[in-house]
Amino acid sequence: MATFTYERRVYLGDTDGAGVVYFNQFLQMCHEAYESWLMAENLPLQKVISAGDLAMPLVHATIDFFSPAYCGDRLVVTLTVTLASPHRFCCDYQISQAESLQLVARAQTHHVCIALPARKKAPLPPSWQRTIGDLDHH
Repeated sequence: MATFTYERRVYLGDTDGAGVVYFNQFLQMCHEAYESWLMAENLPLQKVISAGDLAMPLVHATIDFFSPAYCGDRLVVTLTVTLASPHRFCCDYQISQAESLQLVARAQTHHVCIALPARKKAPLPPSWQRTIGDLDHH
């Protein structure tokens, strides 16, 4: 299956008092990878948001931690996006050390497309369905 890779350095502001990456910063890194993938695929998230008729809220998130990361580390976030239904997609993330490829964390998020203002499920825009559905063919 095709993947998207995002690389990021750990900054001091990402760490807690013990000097390791604070747990919520890993989800922030995942979201950065997701936004970078959207830009690379030319999927207009900002256009969807500003149009005001659709939203794609995150409805589920999980994360498991395997190894600490520290200020100055280079991390690689590998993202795989799958279409779960015409209105739902899932993002799987693996966060690894760039040099050693040691797995640091694994996360998953689920997103649902809703029509506004009713806040009812709606099909993803066709360009999103095509792009996510085509990930297997890249």
